[in-house]
Amino acid sequence: MESLGILLTGGPFDSQRWHTAYELGRTALDRGHEVTYFHYLDGTFVPVQTQTQPECGPGAPYDPLPVDAFRTLLDRGATVICCGLCVDIRGLDREAAYPDGVTVGLLGDLAELLGSVDRVISL
Repeated sequence: MESLGILLTGGPFDSQRWHTAYELGRTALDRGHEVTYFHYLDGTFVPVQTQTQPECGPGAPYDPLPVDAFRTLLDRGATVICCGLCVDIRGLDREAAYPDGVTVGLLGDLAELLGSVDRVISL
């Protein structure tokens, strides 16, 4: 089994980077690989659980919402870490902003990730 690290720096609604990161991780999990995400800068907004879109449903622009997509990854065993400094400076509540399973960590977690996985993708 190989391990994949994904560094996500883009927010959920400014580009499709989050969706590319999701699809890469989903595919790696499908193939039996370990997947760890590190959400950095505006990437910390991607798994925020209060996201809403009134018309979100089949065929809507964000179906599923980014947080729901990442919940499925968590349920399948992916590790999701958000940079604590990035969370704090953006005014996010460490306890309430994220679904169960998302860890708020430090840049040291990113350094550990970079040194421990077989491959890293930065988006």
